[in-house]
Amino acid sequence: SAATNQLSGRNVADQKIKVHFVAVGSAPMLKRSKFKMNADDEFMVAISFLRKLLKLTADEEGTISPLFIYVNSTFMPAPDERIGDLFDCFAKTGELVLNYSLQEAWG
Repeated sequence: SAATNQLSGRNVADQKIKVHFVAVGSAPMLKRSKFKMNADDEFMVAISFLRKLLKLTADEEGTISPLFIYVNSTFMPAPDERIGDLFDCFAKTGELVLNYSLQEAWG
């Protein structure tokens, strides 16, 4: 049985949240930076999605370009964190701000 949000009666798996990707340092900017993502998805989905958007793939030796993603310029969530949980705890002005960089930007 699917989890149901008590307040709205909506299926939590159907809940969409707004995610705003913000470039940091020399990271390439996105033409479109705001997206709707499933609240029930793990953070790894956001990582994979951003990698595709930025065309970060493995080179001939199989080395993958580094990508660092931070919530509100503060910390890097674990890949198995629920995007909806991050949104509930850290969203500002109705969106989850994810800063991304090609090198480590914050500790």
